[in-house]
Formats: sequence, structure tokens, C-alpha cells
Amino acid sequence: MNAKLLFLQIEIFFERLQLGVYDHPVYLAMALECLANQAWEEVDRLYPNL
Repeated sequence: MNAKLLFLQIEIFFERLQLGVYDHPVYLAMALECLANQAWEEVDRLYPNL
């Protein structure tokens, strides 16, 4: 995954959040966990020596 795709995923998440898609805390936690995992993968890709 590249950074542009990650930012698109974040924008989609924010739009869905505003629409009330994540009306249950479990759904919100699952979506946030997925974004966090993707972000850490991008960090690992960009900075492999950290």
C-alpha cells in the first residue's frame, strides 16, 4: 500500500464516520484498528530500520 492510498482510506473512514456508519463502538474500533495496522505497515515500508 502506498501513502496516497492510505490517505484515501482515511478520508473514506472520516466520511463514513460522519454518516453514522460506525454507530456501534465495536464497528468503530474495528475500522480504527484496520487503519492503524495499515499506517504501521506504511511506516515499516518507509522506514525498515526502525
